[in-house]
Amino acid sequence: MQRVGSERRARCAYDAVMTAKKDLHMAARLLAAGEARAAADRLRALLGAGGLAPGLEADARYLLGRALATLGDRDGMSREWGLVLRLDAAAEPLRPLMSVEEFRSVAEAALDELPRELLDELRNVAVMVDERPSAMMVADGIDPRILGLYHGVPLNRRSVSFGAPYSDTIHLFRANLERACASRDELERRIRVTVLHETAHFFGYSEGQLRSMGLA
Repeated sequence: MQRVGSERRARCAYDAVMTAKKDLHMAARLLAAGEARAAADRLRALLGAGGLAPGLEADARYLLGRALATLGDRDGMSREWGLVLRLDAAAEPLRPLMSVEEFRSVAEAALDELPRELLDELRNVAVMVDERPSAMMVADGIDPRILGLYHGVPLNRRSVSFGAPYSDTIHLFRANLERACASRDELERRIRVTVLHETAHFFGYSEGQLRSMGLA
């Protein structure tokens, strides 16, 4: 009898997870179709019901943040994404696909692909490897699951009369990159693309241009 009860509870838990995943999938489809308000309503109902595992809650809040951003609710987006950042950081870490040293080595190799004249332009640009965006970044509207970020003034927007040196940083978010990849080979490719993507922002390329170059 006890075994039957355990099996029933396990089945109920499984059904609840599958229902939540179905709701998440539907919300993502609504958002992609331009139905941000309907997506937000579905996600609020899912979160309001409670009982979500932390990983599913983080996914739901991440999508809700995107939906709220589309609706122009920046404060709501920042609130949800701040929770996503904390939930992701608190999640049990997966076995890393590569060490921090290996990660840095792959990033450096990607930079070394650039022509010497471009590397000379990048000599004062700091390349930082962080686990995730900071809470301050997310509060300012940065996606908590972003893979990389260029912070600074692109070369094509600089004034020759500006006297003080520009402060430029390329951030690579290791935990987010690891999370997005299923294998070491895929992670190596993602690091390379992310490094080249953020470097291209330094040189003034837009997101549209990067998509056409296969670096989005």
